[in-house]
Amino acid sequence: MRLLKALIIGIGGQDGFYLSDFLLQKENYQVHGVDRTEALPFELKRKLAGIDFVDLEKPGQIGKIVERVRPDEIYFLAAHHFSSQGDENRTGSLMPFIRINLAPVDEVLQVLVGGLKESRFFYAASSHVFGIPADTPQTELTPQRPETPYAISKSSALHACRYYRETYGLYASVGIMYNHESIRRGMAFLTKQIAHAAALACSGKPQKIYIRDLDAVVDWGAAEDYVRAMWLTLQQPCGDEYIIATGAPHTVRDFAQTAFSWVGLDPKDFVVQDSKSAALRRYPPYIGDPSKIKKICGWAPGISFEDLVRNMVNDEIKILRSQNM
Repeated sequence: MRLLKALIIGIGGQDGFYLSDFLLQKENYQVHGVDRTEALPFELKRKLAGIDFVDLEKPGQIGKIVERVRPDEIYFLAAHHFSSQGDENRTGSLMPFIRINLAPVDEVLQVLVGGLKESRFFYAASSHVFGIPADTPQTELTPQRPETPYAISKSSALHACRYYRETYGLYASVGIMYNHESIRRGMAFLTKQIAHAAALACSGKPQKIYIRDLDAVVDWGAAEDYVRAMWLTLQQPCGDEYIIATGAPHTVRDFAQTAFSWVGLDPKDFVVQDSKSAALRRYPPYIGDPSKIKKICGWAPGISFEDLVRNMVNDEIKILRSQNM
């Protein structure tokens, strides 16, 4: 069995952690990582064949790493994000997003054109490329009308991958990623905040949580399932674009209800909708149609919405208990 080298760019994030763990469970993978800080879990660091800490905003660095490692598979998971709860990063300059979400992608693909054409490349795009969706659910053919700097950078990188695939024959696949969660989510994410609030409430330390829109509809999946989808896209004969989603809509209210009912509590006592939400303008939701990846790659999510939420709450309870020991 031939040893395969995988390079995960953005290995320190939620997806990078689960993808590295997934690959390392296979007998024939050697995993190398790239991240911006050294604050990686020890259990991850010790398993890696190599790790580089670089600033993706500085041209030339990531290209040199790719040339040195000469990976069989490259997963570009690094991203400059925005918060789903606030308006920050939805307006303003494109450059912070271009420097992370697009320019390094072009740099890596240029290196592949120059001498590593057998390498397979995966880029994690986002459902936000659709802007205000023309269709629900969205498919790979839904028009892309990005409306934020984040979405514009993600859509541009998707088209860059298509350009290098069609012009130079590179193997470049794109996963149009819908919301996916895990116990490794940071506190900036709404799902983590709800799970944490449920854990606090059942631990006798209730705190109210204010949510912008309880009726917002979201297509939520589990990160562990989605990294498996990433890998499967690179096992196909040629590169392509895939919606990676569950196709199952749930509201934020559903998430809160599942979280609090799991610990025997009523979310109405702890979850409050922000008074400003009445003025919110509602748009068609991001709900993905995963038919293509199911048909071509044989992928299907294995973790249910209910189990995803319960796992997050259980982990928050575990953390709180460890802090009180």
